[in-house]
Parts: sequence; structure tokens; C-alpha cells
Amino acid sequence: MSTPNPYDSIIRFSSFELDFSGRVLRKSGMRLRCQEQPLQVLAALLEKPGALITREELRQRVWSQETFVDFDHALNTAVKKLRHVLSDDADAPRYIETVPRRGYRFVGAIQPGPQIMVVDQALRTGPSPVVATDSSPPHYLRAFVAGILGVLLALIAGYYFDARRARGSRTPPAEKPAMLAVLPFQNMTSDPAQDSFSDGMTEETITRLARLNSPRFHVIARTSAMKYKGAAKGIDEIARELHADYLLEGSIRREGSQVRIACQLIRAADQAPRWTQEYNFDSGDSLSLETRAAETIASQLNSVLGDPSVPHSHMVDHAFDSYLRGLAESSIHTPEGLDRIIAAFEKAVVDDPDCAQPLAGLAHVYERGANLGFLPPRATYAKARAAAERAIQLDPSLPEAHVYLADAILTIDYDWKGAQAEIQKALDLNANDPMAHEWNGIFLAIQNKTEPALEEMQRAVELDPLNGDRRVFLAQILQMAGRRKEAEEQLKAALQLDPASALARSSLICLYSEWGRQAEAISESSALFFQEGQPETADEIRSIFRKSGFEVAKRFGQKKQLAYLTQLREQRYVSAFSFATIHAQLGDKEEAIQWLQKSYAARDVELPSLPSRSDHAFASIKDDPRVITIMQKVRPPQ
Repeated sequence: MSTPNPYDSIIRFSSFELDFSGRVLRKSGMRLRCQEQPLQVLAALLEKPGALITREELRQRVWSQETFVDFDHALNTAVKKLRHVLSDDADAPRYIETVPRRGYRFVGAIQPGPQIMVVDQALRTGPSPVVATDSSPPHYLRAFVAGILGVLLALIAGYYFDARRARGSRTPPAEKPAMLAVLPFQNMTSDPAQDSFSDGMTEETITRLARLNSPRFHVIARTSAMKYKGAAKGIDEIARELHADYLLEGSIRREGSQVRIACQLIRAADQAPRWTQEYNFDSGDSLSLETRAAETIASQLNSVLGDPSVPHSHMVDHAFDSYLRGLAESSIHTPEGLDRIIAAFEKAVVDDPDCAQPLAGLAHVYERGANLGFLPPRATYAKARAAAERAIQLDPSLPEAHVYLADAILTIDYDWKGAQAEIQKALDLNANDPMAHEWNGIFLAIQNKTEPALEEMQRAVELDPLNGDRRVFLAQILQMAGRRKEAEEQLKAALQLDPASALARSSLICLYSEWGRQAEAISESSALFFQEGQPETADEIRSIFRKSGFEVAKRFGQKKQLAYLTQLREQRYVSAFSFATIHAQLGDKEEAIQWLQKSYAARDVELPSLPSRSDHAFASIKDDPRVITIMQKVRPPQ
């Protein structure tokens, strides 16, 4: 393993680079949000790759003697944040390895970089640190609009997960409802173990408020709200980023046998408190306490903003802990991370087999595993369907279970009417569910109902503004409607939220290709190859474009991608639809048809979009009787 020059300005590893002088961490050229202390820890590790850097060495480097902190907790937190930014796994590290009770070492491969004489002290002193929010990897990935560049097909294919489902748009109220964000409840105790209780309070309060289905206010989704846990941001900044009219803050303290929960509703326009309240509860069963407290908060807050509340089911405390752990990790997009999520939900199901929420969560992660290409779709969706049906049997009022059932029955049976009915049930149960609105919008888009699809997807983005994937799906529908400039704006916003999003970058390539902006399409293609660990291909495709033009560069990329997929298929499931698309674009008609037949047998999730595809990928084989037969089986009812 090569050792980097400590005087280099930039050190590169995989698709990442750390700019010492600029105090910036990038991935594939895109700046990542990372706080000062995690950056300094990374700098220390990169100076001596492969060598043990002790905890004491890191303390002296990152935390001065004048700084009074709980060092062990601070270092563990810094490393955890760093792993999150790098998408690294403590159990199977690619970059940062823990040496128990001693320290850490960098185990990745260092790449040669430019030699600029700037000392590493740049990361130890200087301007104030960049304040950052966590950048979670994408939560639901499915692309119903095909890429014009086959080079990127495999990257898009698994993302179809969220890009289909549902039916008709809902009539909006005459007066625009206020947007309410429930910020993560603060754990004011000295016990970090109480974070689970604080997160449970946040989750339960959001759920209670969302299910009021109030015409006077809508509730920002948990996935956006939880990104502000521990963020050092002001009310005005958070409200601006979430487009929220009101924010609910909460804190939790324990005093003897009593739990004190304080809440404050703040109006964003003037940051004035609109409502404040403190509650005292006997401690006891934490789940029961969360339920009682959330019911009380929702009921009283509803008297300020909306309507009466509705009942909700309970689960036993230890099952709820496993459920929350699964929920908290639900943005992980690695096979190892998926295994942990599934294990957490399965444990919650075993602990409380008569509770619906963990079963719905299990259905969701099964579907994710299939759509990310980690699990074969046909068998996995059968498991998801069984879990969703059991959840609905236990609690028919659980909206997400209906959404996951819709996904399963459409994938397995191509039952559009049944899926449509389940999505409508989810929307009737919770009009604030961004997932249901998202799938409804994409379902409509597949049926070429562009305007109602746009309305639904815009509602999903409004309810979950920090979810980059939903902005990508909105951009794809805008592109279908011919509104390219707006689509570009949404895709760039998605990349700001998640600079590592292959889905956003792939969609931007498709947009630029259709738009005739070839140089920009190639630039984004090169960035995506680099992001996926293929720097040589990234350089080659730029060089070929300069020498031979766009079409030659595109074909080169398609062949490279086909070779990459073939190798990857030896390791895990890869969608046959991806192979069919690239072979069709390369003119290999018979191979394309054979792969398409395999795709139908496997129930690949991209298939329902086939009859409505607006690109020319399958133009050469769409009239073949075998392809017509498949399209007739998967197309929505006319």
C-alpha cells in the first residue's frame, strides 16, 4: 500500500478525495458535507495508511487540551459520522478499520494525486468548520424513464423500486394547508441509551399527526425531519430548507420516576412560539409512554392547527426497539447493511408477532433488497407480499402496509387494478404519506397521465423535501412533459442533497442526451464511471468523445457497461432487463429478446415501464411477436 506524501494538497482513495488545503472532502468531484472533527480524523488516518493511529494520537491532534469534552464519546461520534459519509461499514470496513480499545487504521488503497506543496496543518487550524447534515443514501430507487445512454443502464435498473404504482390524483383543498415539521426530540438526559426513546417519540408524534389527515396542515416526512438530529442549525434555516410554516420542537428529561416532555410549536415566519406545553408522565413501559405522550401532543396540537386525532396500534417495548433500529438503518444501501436491517425487523416480528409495524417494515426491506439487486425479485417479492398481507390482517389502518402490498402484487402478478386499489387505501388512511403520493405519481406517469402525475409527485416532494430520489422522479416526469429546464433544476437539487446519487446523475445524463447537450452528457457519464470505481473508463470516454464524437463514445460506454454487468452477475443477482436494454441498443436483437424473456420470468421490476418507454432503446425489437406477448402481459389496463 503506497504512503501519501504528507505535503500533498489532495489525497485520493477509491472515488473520494480529501483536499487538505481546501478543507474539503469530495466524491467523484462533488463536495460532500462533512464536519471538521471527522475531517481531521480522516486526515490523520490518511497520513499513515495501514498504520495504527491510537486514540491518544487522535485526541492530541483533534481535541486540544483546552477543549473539555467526553473524548471517547466525541471520537466515536466523529468516526461514526465519517463512516456514514464514506458509506463504510464497521463490521466489513473498506476504509476505516477499528482496532478494539486501541485506535483505528486506514485500510483502503491510496491513489496517486497532484503534488502541491501545502502542509497538512491546513486541516488542524483555520476557519470555522463546515456545519453539515448527514447525507443518507437514497431511500427508494426505481427508474421508470429509461436512460438514453445504455452505459448507465445497470445503475438505473435497480432504482425502479419507487418508480411505479398507484392511481388518480386527489383534489387539493381550496386553501393551501400549512406545512408542519416535527424536529427530532432532544435527549436531555445524561444517558445515551435514551436516544432510542427520543427517536421513538419523534417517530410516534409524526405518525399521529400525519394520520389526522387534516385539511389545514400537512406533516413533513420522517426521512426529511430526522436529518436534523444533532444539526447546529437555526429555526429560520431549517424552515427554509424544509419549506415549513411551523416547526415542533421537543425535549425529554427524566427526574426520578417521572419523565418530563417539553414541546414548543414555532411559527417560521417570525420564529414566535405559537404553543408551548410541558407534560409529566410516570416512567414505566417506554412504548406505552411514547404512545400516550404522542397521542396527547397530537391532540392538543391539532386543536391549534387542525382536527381530532385517530387511534393507533401498539407493540411491545423490546419489539419496538428492534423496529426502530431497522427504521434508523433503512437508508443503508449495501448487502451487509441490508442484512442488518432485515435482522432487526425479523427480531421485532419474533418479539411481537401480532404487531403490524415490523411486518410492514420487513415487507419494505425485502422489496428494497430485490430492487437494489441484492436479492432475486420473484422469491423476495413473494416474502414481501406475505409480510404485507399479515400486517394488514393485524392492522388494516396501517397505510404503509397497503403501499408495500401494492408493490408486491404488481411485481408478481402485474395486477394493476389490485395495486391501484391498495394505493388508494393508503392515501385514504394517510394523505400525508409521501411514499404513497410518489408511487401514485409514477403509476400515473407510466400510464402517460402526465399532469396528474406531476401533481402527485410535487406533493411527495413537498412532504419530503430533503429526499433526493423523489426530486429525481419529479424531474423524470417533467422531462416527459417537455419541461427540460425545470427537470434539470430538480436533478441538480437532488445532487446537492446527495452528491453520490447514481440515480440523479444517470437521469441528468439522459436529460442532456435528449436535449442535445452532448458535452455535458459525456461529462456526467465520466463522473459516474469515476464514482463507480472505474476511473480508467471515465478518462477513456472523455478522450473518445473528443476524438470521435458522441455516438462512438456512447457505444464504447455501452460495451464497457455490458462487460461490467457480466462480471457483477457472477457475484450477485443483476437484472436481466439491464442486459436486454444494452443488447437492444447495440443492435444485438436476438440476445436482447432472450434477455427480455429472462427478465419476465424473473419478474424484474423495470418491466411494467416497457410498453410506455419514450426512448428508442427497444425500437428495433418492439414488433417481434415474443416482445409483443410480454408487453401485453405487463402493460396497464387501457
